[in-house]
Amino acid sequence: MRKISDFTEKIAMPAKLKNSKGDLAMIDIRNKDQGSEIILRPNCSADWSANRRIIQTIMLFNIVLGLGFAANGAWLVLPFMGLEVLLLWLVLSTVFRNLQIQHIVSLDPQNLCIDVGHHRCEHRWQWPRQTSFVLVTVLPHPWDPLQISISHCGECVSIGDFLNKDDSRELLSALRNNGLPVRHYCGSSTLEA
Repeated sequence: MRKISDFTEKIAMPAKLKNSKGDLAMIDIRNKDQGSEIILRPNCSADWSANRRIIQTIMLFNIVLGLGFAANGAWLVLPFMGLEVLLLWLVLSTVFRNLQIQHIVSLDPQNLCIDVGHHRCEHRWQWPRQTSFVLVTVLPHPWDPLQISISHCGECVSIGDFLNKDDSRELLSALRNNGLPVRHYCGSSTLEA
């Protein structure tokens, strides 16, 4: 069983990886002697320090406006300005926490392991590699990403739901390059990867 420290080491890796085009990479593929590891992260455009700066800027603006309202006798506005900053903090922290999810697909010659979690492994699936395969659903709209799942004996785990179209194609290509068979397409059978 994988230790929590192994999972947190992978989370602690740089979140701002660059791909060959210079864009932020949401997929980190690590080839090892006995297999590969594919780490998937959602696009998190701002880290927590940037979110804190946004909240502090709005709070400073509210303080200046609040002092102006209080000087004119409209002190009842002050609690609502504080409530606005509190709600903004709650929304930003919830969204940031949800964007810290990570999917790790580990492949070795015998096993396939999928770990999913926020800052720690919350769900884990481990299957024999020879009987596991990739299911791909192509959605009808041209902008929709591929829906990629890994399946074994009727159990199916969706991975990379947060990836965009290009990143989902890169994930499919990485899974193919690591020898996982792609067994099912829904929709068009012409798919470039």
